[in-house]
Amino acid sequence: MTSESLVIAPIYIVVVASTILAILWGIIFKDMLEYQVAVWRDSPQRSTSIPYKTPNLITAYLGMIVFVLLSVSSSLAVFIPVYWIAGVMGLIVVIPTALLIWVQLGSMLNLLATQGYEAIDIDTLFPNDSLKKASNPTVSQSKS
Repeated sequence: MTSESLVIAPIYIVVVASTILAILWGIIFKDMLEYQVAVWRDSPQRSTSIPYKTPNLITAYLGMIVFVLLSVSSSLAVFIPVYWIAGVMGLIVVIPTALLIWVQLGSMLNLLATQGYEAIDIDTLFPNDSLKKASNPTVSQSKS
């Protein structure tokens, strides 16, 4: 017979499993999106938009959202004993964020297609900040 302290509560298994599956679906989505951008980049005649609303990408994104929602809701259910309240709170947090990220992804890919990689390069937006960090005397610099 096993002791009660050795038994893992089912909610913790759901939290861990849904988090791992959300990460895996996110990696799948990232790889598929990188493939779409690579196909667009390597095409001889580049179009003015990158096709990201393909059924495969939408499926991967929705799979990631479902598992993130399950992960957030089950994590909240650890602290909120009423499961449907945790589910509603998870919906309130995840769904608007996922929609905003999808819209931002579309505008970022359009910017990439029309203005090139320089338009989305964050390092070139703030060149003075990188100079300040390089001139910081506490950071060790190697001699050439």
